[in-house]
Amino acid sequence: MDVHAAQWIGKRERMEDAYAVSHFPDGTLAVVCDGMGGHCNGDAAARTAVDAFCAAFARLPEMPAERRLRVALDEANEAVGALFLEKGCFGGTTLLGVYVSHGVLYHVSVGDCALFLWRGGALRRLNEDHSMRTLYRGVGPECAMPESHCLRSALTGEPLALVDAPAGFPLLPHDRIILASDGTEELLFECHPGAELSALLSNRATPLAPALVQACERLDNEFADNVTVLTLDAV
Repeated sequence: MDVHAAQWIGKRERMEDAYAVSHFPDGTLAVVCDGMGGHCNGDAAARTAVDAFCAAFARLPEMPAERRLRVALDEANEAVGALFLEKGCFGGTTLLGVYVSHGVLYHVSVGDCALFLWRGGALRRLNEDHSMRTLYRGVGPECAMPESHCLRSALTGEPLALVDAPAGFPLLPHDRIILASDGTEELLFECHPGAELSALLSNRATPLAPALVQACERLDNEFADNVTVLTLDAV
């Protein structure tokens, strides 16, 4: 896999996203976490979840990929719970973990970080969105719904309300995989790229992750959230 990553703090005071990439003999692991804004220590929650998730995954090489991801998720959730028990406050984080092995993509996700596939000129979201925005679609303008970005599931140490962990997804040569925090929403989340974005997604001459982050910066949104993008190209 050809892997690239990029971040941008947006218009926020601190970066509350965290990510990691690990390579194993039989595959590549990538994880993105977005600490819950407006709560205690979102940056610490995201980093704690990433570190615990990666450590648990690395410790279980004999386990099937789907089970391995889920156990790692549960251990990350426990680690976040322990963090906030120690701090005496409430907080949490989203998590999207992806493992690509032998031409198959496996993922587990909680929250609203997005997993996209760019294939044949089409952008497709592969994971569920655990935010309230999915419940408001078709009701009216989402921007008018004050709770549209509230999460229905997150890692807080409590039992997970929603987990997306489907069977493996077969990849094709030249597929592009994108992991993105919700700071990329304005650019990517509608899955209907215009000509400019399509050209960017199709361009393999330069790394895709920095190009997507730079495109988010050019949108010049005064309320821009933290942005994290990881890209994996099947070769």
